[in-house]
Amino acid sequence: MNCLFFVTVLALTISNIEGAVARFEVEIGNYARFDFGPEMIIIKRTTSVTEEAQYLFAGPNQDGSWTTNGIDKIPSNAHLYWNGTIVFKSITKDDLGSYEMPLEPQRMHLAKTMIDIVLKGQ
Repeated sequence: MNCLFFVTVLALTISNIEGAVARFEVEIGNYARFDFGPEMIIIKRTTSVTEEAQYLFAGPNQDGSWTTNGIDKIPSNAHLYWNGTIVFKSITKDDLGSYEMPLEPQRMHLAKTMIDIVLKGQ
């Protein structure tokens, strides 16, 4: 009886977990805009450009460069605004990948949100 109760509780717990992954479809060369939400002034991404995570910080003098260590610059035409909106003037293949918000508050039983930027139709 105890074993059956444990399995039932475990199944209910797993089935109540909501997905935290979104898919954002884009076309190469096109303008793209995504709102990560207020206070999301740092965006972390993983792309084919490098195996290391890359970061973009909101700021008044951005040149669109991402960084892995605060020193290197990975070129991009992205701009992150203080309201958590990222704008790509022209999407490139290097912009395709997974995007996360390191400052997103922890939510009990939910994973952090991840946005996958993918080519439209794939």
